[in-house]
Order: sequence, then structure tokens, then C-alpha cells
Amino acid sequence: MSATLSNDKSLIKSQVFNVTTITFLGQFASYSIMSIFILFLTMPLAKDGLGMTEKEAYEFMGVTQAIGYMMPILAGFIIDKYLGLRRGITLGIVLLAVAYGLVYLGSSYVHVFGTTAFIAAYALIPAINALVGSPSSALVSKIYKQDEVGSKSGMTYYYMSINIGSLVGIGLAPLLMDSQYGVMSVLGIVVIGKALAALNFVAKHNIYENVIDDKDKSKMTLNRLIPVICYLVAGYAVAFFAYLNPHVSTYIIGIGCVAGISTFCVRTLLLSGDDRTKQLVATFLIVVAIIFFVLYNQMATTMVMFTKNNTDLSLLGINLSAAQFQMINPFIILLIGSALPKFYSKYQNFTIPYQFSVGVILAGVSMIALWFGATQSYDTGIVNANYVGLSYLLVTIAELFVSAVGLSMIGLYCHPKMIAFAMGAWYLASSMSNLISGQLGKLVAVPQGSTDKIGSLHAYADYFFSMGEIAILAGVGLCFVMYVLQNALRRRNISIAC
Repeated sequence: MSATLSNDKSLIKSQVFNVTTITFLGQFASYSIMSIFILFLTMPLAKDGLGMTEKEAYEFMGVTQAIGYMMPILAGFIIDKYLGLRRGITLGIVLLAVAYGLVYLGSSYVHVFGTTAFIAAYALIPAINALVGSPSSALVSKIYKQDEVGSKSGMTYYYMSINIGSLVGIGLAPLLMDSQYGVMSVLGIVVIGKALAALNFVAKHNIYENVIDDKDKSKMTLNRLIPVICYLVAGYAVAFFAYLNPHVSTYIIGIGCVAGISTFCVRTLLLSGDDRTKQLVATFLIVVAIIFFVLYNQMATTMVMFTKNNTDLSLLGINLSAAQFQMINPFIILLIGSALPKFYSKYQNFTIPYQFSVGVILAGVSMIALWFGATQSYDTGIVNANYVGLSYLLVTIAELFVSAVGLSMIGLYCHPKMIAFAMGAWYLASSMSNLISGQLGKLVAVPQGSTDKIGSLHAYADYFFSMGEIAILAGVGLCFVMYVLQNALRRRNISIAC
């Protein structure tokens, strides 16, 4: 009996180690490219960049991120209905390595074929990547099925691997980009990271025999294969069109997001009793989350360009590249993220609506910090980069109060029969926030060749102040509304989870 338990524990350790390894490698590769993406887009063709203007880059990045958040909804359906979890991850992780290889190849030929060479390859990523990301966390949950304590431990390792991978990727990629090997060396390590993740999972796929379902165990049939191919082809076609036509796509996708979220709101109103009341709280928080994510998205877009264009690049006396300031995000999450459960258990009146309120307020304060730093340097146009570091710190803490609890909020507040739809609405909110961020970024886009530091600094200052002001007002308003609402709910004996 003890030998059997020991074998089970050994198998579980092997399974979790394998998932965390592929997650580390995958996130290392992903964040290597994402940390420098806005710089890569605006880099001249002569330096192996795409030569976009800042306006074009902000809009393009908004659309790419928006598409990325929409695909997991469809990918989850494809995996559940036709592939099975292990087969879906295996297919996705192998194709992802191939896709990034093609991205590297396409980037090598932008001098010949223009940006279309890169876009044609990069459009492969969203549909394929969606088969790997969320399903990997679902695999951890299946490994620890009926073991709540073990599941929390496994998910902790999983999320640590995400943040360690991103920390290493964000730290290394800018160094390589600024080296003699340039941006192509960054794309090279992305391919290597994705390839190693694929090899690791394929080599160890047999260790998951005890957690896979009948779909995984049964052979693929033509009837099951055709929908998978259709999903991949349609996903590629949508992404390719959107990336080639980012301006038009912004409005098309935006209308779709509004329609989806509005439908969820209507369906919520059709519920009755306590179910409707609690789901209305979730609906309100989903809408408010759009404001938060717009500010959160600044970390990889306007804050990077602001740091590059208008700061001294010195954080606490340490010289960094503009993209490396993003390391603060995973570092702080690793440092304090594990302490949050104890914090929540100690302050049980600090419910999820209040967490959202504080998160939005903190994100707003992070923008005000940038504005204040800018006002101190109107005469020179060069800001002390410590203000940027403070801003990243604040928005990261805000992320822990909003993004980290978003999906759990859906599970706690929404009707069981509408969980999937509610999660879809959450992803649509994230998608819409990226579209909005892409359009807002154009307000502070510095024209190519401009050297007017003071002019750009004034534009950034006005931009950050407006965003911060709106977020703080929204957060305070949410806090007041939730205080009144929660008191009313308590009188009706309806509890709001923390």
C-alpha cells in the first residue's frame, strides 16, 4: 500500500515538473519577444525591425493582443469536443515551435517582401497558442483531481514557472537586441525555447496516461480531425486579415466584443433571485476590469516607449534598457504573490469587489506617478526613471488584486450553467481593453525622426494624468457602489465571497 502511494506521489511530481518545465520554457520564449515587441515593431528595417511608426505599432499591438485573448474560447471547445487535453497540448506545442520557426524565417525576409513576410507567419500564433496556454493549467488541475491542498500547491508551482520564465525572458531579450546579434538573436531564442518545450512534452507524454480521458485514449477519426483543421485554418485567416488591416479590424473586433459582453449582461438580467444578484456583481466587475486592463496594457506599450524616449534609464542607480523595466512585474509577483492568501484570510471583509476597487485605484496612481515625474522635468525633457520603476511596482500590485482573482471571481459569482459564457465575457473584456489601448497609444505616438523631447514629455504627461484621473475616480466610485450593494446583500443573507 505504501509503495503504491509512493509511486503515485512520484508520478504526480514527474507530471507537475514536466508541466512547469514546458511552461517555464514557453513563457521564457513568449516574454522574450513580447518584452521588446513594441521596440521591434518600430525598429528600422535596416536593423531587422519592421519599420512601423509608433502609431502603427500601437494599433498593431492592440489588435494582436486582442486576437490572442479571443482564441482560448474556441480552442477550449475544440479540445473538449474533439481532441482531449493531452492531445490538444501536444498538437499545440509542436505546431507552436514550427510557427515560431516560420516567424524567424519571415522576419529574415522583411527586407525583400516587407512586413507581410512577418505578418503571414505571426498570424499562425494565436490559434495554435490557445491550444497550449489555458489547457496547461487545466492539466495541472486534473493531475490533482480530488486533492484540494495538492492542487493549490501544483498551481503555485505552475504560476511560479510562468513568472520565472517571464523574468528571465524580459531580462535577457533586451540585452540580446542591443548586442551585435540584434533582434534576430531574440527571435532565435524564442524558437529554441518553444522547440525545447515541445520536445520535453512529447518525450514525456506517456506519464499522463492516468489523467487523460476517453477522447485522448481513442484514435483520431476524420470526423474529429476536420473541425480541428477548420479551427486552425479559420483562426489563421482571421488573424492574418486582422494583422494586415489593424485599423478596420479594431472596429470589427470591438463591435464583436461589445456584442458578446452585452449578450452576457442580457442573459444575466434574465436570471432570477440570488443568482441574478450575484451575477450582476460579476457583470459589473467585468466591465470595470476593462478600465484596469487598459492601464495594465500600458506596461508593454506606452510605458516602454516613454522610458525609451524620455527617461535617463537609471533605476536606483542601475542602468537598464527600456524593456528591462518590465522585469519589475514578474519579480514583484514572485516576491509577494504567495503572501496574498494569508492576507485574504486575515482580512475577510476585503472581498473581491473591494479588491477590484483597490486594484483600479492603484493602477490609476501608477499613472499619476508617471505624470508627476514628467512634471518635474519639463525643462529638460528627461525624467528620472525611478518614477517608471514606481509605476511598474504599483500596477503590478494592482494586477494581483484584479487579474489574479478575475477567473476565480467568475466561478464564485456566476450561475453554474453560465460559467463558460462568463469566462468568455471576461476574455472579451481583456480583448476589448487591448483594442482601446492600441487606439489610446496613438495619442502619444512620437513621429519618426522627431527629437523634440520636451514636446513629447508634455504629451505623455497629459496622457498619463488623464488615464490616472479616470481610473482613480472609477475605483472610488466602484468602492462606494460595492459598499452600498454588499450591505444590501447582507440584509438579504447573500454572501459575497472574498
